[in-house]
Amino acid sequence: MPTLAELAAFEEAHVRWAASDLEGLLGFLTNDIRYNVNVDGLAVPYASSALGKEDVRQRLQLLLDTFTIDKFGAERIWGEADHCRSAVVGHYTHRKTGEPIRLRIRFRAWFRDGLIARMNEHHDAAYVEAFQRFVFHLENAVRGE
Repeated sequence: MPTLAELAAFEEAHVRWAASDLEGLLGFLTNDIRYNVNVDGLAVPYASSALGKEDVRQRLQLLLDTFTIDKFGAERIWGEADHCRSAVVGHYTHRKTGEPIRLRIRFRAWFRDGLIARMNEHHDAAYVEAFQRFVFHLENAVRGE
């Protein structure tokens, strides 16, 4: 079972992301973090997997550059045998088009020495990929392409 300190750190990482505090969130990650996302990272670059804190930083900064975070709230955070889990509701607005996306996200985090060493982020991948195609189409229509 995760320790109480690990559960508290996991919860605080959620709070930091909800506040768009990228540096605060990164403080909870190991330098060699393995960040896995179940979305096609070539089709949706801001939802790609990452390896290492700098790669995670770039990926999450791209996400912040692409969207405003309107809501990021954990419905539940709990511990399982060897990791922490959460169920989250996320509301984001695409900066260029103003289009909203509403997500239900699942996270799993494994800790090492008090920091998150591995994180799995699970979405309805088909929905996220379809949203990206939609906003890409909107952006091209504005440019007349």
